[in-house]
Formats: sequence, C-alpha cells, structure tokens
Amino acid sequence: MGLTLIKFTDTESMPRFFLHIDDGTQRIEDEEGSELPDLTAARGEALDAARQLWASAILAGHDIEAHRFVITDHDGRVLETVDMDDVLPKRLTGRLGL
Repeated sequence: MGLTLIKFTDTESMPRFFLHIDDGTQRIEDEEGSELPDLTAARGEALDAARQLWASAILAGHDIEAHRFVITDHDGRVLETVDMDDVLPKRLTGRLGL
C-alpha cells in the first residue's frame, strides 16, 4: 500500500474548513475558515486549538468542558464535532467523570 501525495497547482485550491466554537447555547462563528488538505487536518487544527483554549481557561479559572468545535465546509454542512475534553488525558477525564 503506497502513499498518495496530493499536489495543488495555482489554479486548484485546498478545501476550506470552518472551526466554529459551540457551547450549547451560542456559537462563535469562524468567519474566515482555513484552507486545509482534508478533514483529518481540520480535526487536527481543532484539537490543537482545544489544547490552547484549555490552557487559557485553566489559567483564568474557567471551565470549558461543555464547549466543542463544529467543523463545517464552505456550504455550512457539519462534517464533524470535536469536544473540548477530547484533548484531556484519559486519566484526568476519568477522575472528573467526563
């Protein structure tokens, strides 16, 4: 099984993914989105952002457990959701009952 490399020319563009933050009551819209090669890369971006948001929330004494990223395409179709607690160590989530 070989690897397939995807090359984009100047006339082609990568798909644009939008990483909205949803807390169950309101959504913070990602108005610009990010050009990424695929949904796996978009999920990776969401996980990285979740780690950064947890770090800031912990320093500020806030809880963002109920928050999630909603990944959409340019038409607004939901492709995947990433819960903020997905990035916490399993040992910690078990203690917290998450």
